[in-house]
Amino acid sequence: MKDFLILEGGLLIISAFILLITAFTTTRSYVAKDSFIRIFPVVFVFLSLVIAWHYQQTTDRMKLVKEEFENGKIIICENKTSLTMGRSVLVEKARNGWSVDGFFFVSELYPRKFHISRCVVHLVQKEDLK
Repeated sequence: MKDFLILEGGLLIISAFILLITAFTTTRSYVAKDSFIRIFPVVFVFLSLVIAWHYQQTTDRMKLVKEEFENGKIIICENKTSLTMGRSVLVEKARNGWSVDGFFFVSELYPRKFHISRCVVHLVQKEDLK
């Protein structure tokens, strides 16, 4: 449950805001009387399905990234905090002491951890260049 809240917290907040707007709008006097009963559940179900789909896609990608890292593939992680290092960081098991700590890539050579959900498998691997 904690992982779900970490990964989908932003979408949950946005969805709650959309539901509040839906509830407010559908309960106005100038809107048909049964609008809330017809519209609110549809919006709720739609947002729930989108969040569930996004969570499933994210966790599947995280599993793939973790497996490919363990198999020696190069991983690209998004770096938004320090632009002096570049927009992305290449994570490779054999270089710079990278390892997996829970849901994070860590290395003693880098000042911060990279969450696996913000990483993807590099499309071009070393063996592809030969």
